[in-house]
Amino acid sequence: MPAPVVDDAPGLTGAQLDAVADLEHRVTAHDGGRLKLEWGVIRERPAREVNDLLVWDGSTLVGYCGLHQFGTEPELAGAVDPACRRQGIGTALLARALELVARRRRVRVLLVTPTATEAGRRFALAKGATLDHSEHHLELIGPPAGPPAARPSTAALRIRLARDDEEDRRVIVSLLEAGFGEGAAYAGRAGPSDLAFVAERDGDAVGTVRLDLGGDPAGIYGLAVRPDVRGQGIGRAVLYETCLEARRRGARRLTLEVETDNDHALGLYTSAGFELRTTEDYFAMAVPSAGTSAPS
Repeated sequence: MPAPVVDDAPGLTGAQLDAVADLEHRVTAHDGGRLKLEWGVIRERPAREVNDLLVWDGSTLVGYCGLHQFGTEPELAGAVDPACRRQGIGTALLARALELVARRRRVRVLLVTPTATEAGRRFALAKGATLDHSEHHLELIGPPAGPPAARPSTAALRIRLARDDEEDRRVIVSLLEAGFGEGAAYAGRAGPSDLAFVAERDGDAVGTVRLDLGGDPAGIYGLAVRPDVRGQGIGRAVLYETCLEARRRGARRLTLEVETDNDHALGLYTSAGFELRTTEDYFAMAVPSAGTSAPS
């Protein structure tokens, strides 16, 4: 095919979403595993900003890259049709993505690749990226294991929907940054299909979590417990009630991600019935200044 032409897509149409899904199917059938394409996000992209990049061969989508701003560092995830690799498609998509990120004044991005497939790792390393961290992707089918054992520390726990007001937004940001550090507030941002929860004990906010019901499976994000009350069963209680709420609202499968070195959280999730499905690597890469060339 000729030199790849990258199309900017400010919000994906129904036909474009179908084409991305078809590409995802071809890639996973060939490589195995899954692609972290964040379907709940890309279905609801605002049309005013380009976050999806497409490469076509006639009417067939052969390359895709999605930009996601979950924290201080944007994430890039995508795929190239196995039949069209080594033709510069991935390089062209990355170059355009880095141009967009540079305009947004970001200095570093994370390239997300499946751990189990060598192609993504080779590509990231060839572009000068270095491994930053890895995350397990877990899935729960059916009801959670439980209920958690009754404990005095959770007897007065109340888990409620977050209000759409400034006070609750400040509470959630505070809990997330106490749990995950500065820049973690993105995990509590609720989109049109999301529900944010606040856990309170005697009127005092002690935890938070977000439930994304925008796709199948639904997703759990930003489960945080205030550091001074950890180890009291609050996280387990919040997780259990969140899983039940998801089922009440029609979800039969739930997913979440946890860093591979977070043994405590991994133990919590697996004890609730979540099972490991795959693992993804996050490669860090410097963003060239606007107007300079990306690595070839």
